[in-house]
Amino acid sequence: MTADFLFSDLHVHTNKSLCAPRDTVPASYVPYCKDEGIRIIGISDHVYPEDMLAQYGYPEDKRVGRLLDLRPALKEAEEQSGIRYLLGCEIDYFDCVGYPYIRPEESVGFDYVLFASSHILNYPHMYTAYDLNSPDVLRKLTIERFVAACKLDYPVPMGICHPLYPICSPYQAEIIDGISDTTLKELFSMAAEKQISIEIHACLYRNDTPHNEYGLSDHYLRILAAARDCGCKFHMGSDAHAAGAFVGSHGKLRKAAELLGLTEAHIWDVAKGILPS
Repeated sequence: MTADFLFSDLHVHTNKSLCAPRDTVPASYVPYCKDEGIRIIGISDHVYPEDMLAQYGYPEDKRVGRLLDLRPALKEAEEQSGIRYLLGCEIDYFDCVGYPYIRPEESVGFDYVLFASSHILNYPHMYTAYDLNSPDVLRKLTIERFVAACKLDYPVPMGICHPLYPICSPYQAEIIDGISDTTLKELFSMAAEKQISIEIHACLYRNDTPHNEYGLSDHYLRILAAARDCGCKFHMGSDAHAAGAFVGSHGKLRKAAELLGLTEAHIWDVAKGILPS
């Protein structure tokens, strides 16, 4: 198996994420783990403010508690399957809000946190002061949010998911290619210094940029190569919201790791199942 040192997927969702099917639970992925070469699953559901949860029909749910309540289900799935489960979360950090939806002191119940620094078009109402039809504006916002994430300090291991990937933008190649090598070096040097892991994400093949012979984006491989050259650690994330997106993803992501020349030494401790004591 190519890059078989990548045996964990730390970016998987359940029905605690409002964008996932209601029948997606931690155990939904178990039947496919053997074929996918996955021995560790990290559940990283989105964090929402209480007013949004109430709007979607969950008035009693709390930002943090609704995710920490997954622990019993993870334990049950682990005992029944032999697959190890970790509990993380995906934090949308909005500069206009002023703080993440989980503050550092609230993160201690999680094994790790992932910062979603490129969720901009997902929440256009948060950015009404910006022209979101402009690739230059989106690029600037994406870079600024990456920097903001790197300035955060949490007591648990930190990662950045789909780094610098302009989700939902029709100008993906233009935005990515417009980030200079100098800027990439500055950004990933910040991440490496803070020991923030960089995600080998499904946007390598789920994107609107041209693909190479392996079905991967050379545009996005350039981004990850810059992270490698700056000494960043990596983890693998399918960003699956249901089993269909989980199946078949990891072979492609391992191929990306192979093309990047990554070895086990490049992999985040959390992705190896090693947590701080």
